[in-house]
Amino acid sequence: LGIAVARALLIFSPISGYIFGSLGRTATVGGASQIQILSASSSDGQHWAIDVKNLGPGTVSSTGATDWKVFIDGTSCDTSSWGTAGLTWTVGSTVTVQCSLSSAVPTTKQHNIVVYGPGGTQAQYLYYPPPS
Repeated sequence: LGIAVARALLIFSPISGYIFGSLGRTATVGGASQIQILSASSSDGQHWAIDVKNLGPGTVSSTGATDWKVFIDGTSCDTSSWGTAGLTWTVGSTVTVQCSLSSAVPTTKQHNIVVYGPGGTQAQYLYYPPPS
């Protein structure tokens, strides 16, 4: 009975979110890197250049464009290049991922961009149109 009460308190108490969040973060300590999208641009709404930074804590290795998946408003953007093939992407460095949509989207509207990179990394970015 005591174990059941302890489990119930652990699951339903306000501190449970903190405990489970901490347990989830322990898997990434010293391991997987995090990435951040710094900017995204397009002159025609079909071809995009997305600057992505490795925030660390480790390096990320990539064999080529197939290691990257980009989605703009949920639509796949085919990755054509991302910098140097075989690059070991060190902490603090930035690469430019280039991709193409099958049809253009208006660059005068906001877009949600999601990048899945090598090593299980991912980042999300909200594109705002440049001022006119």
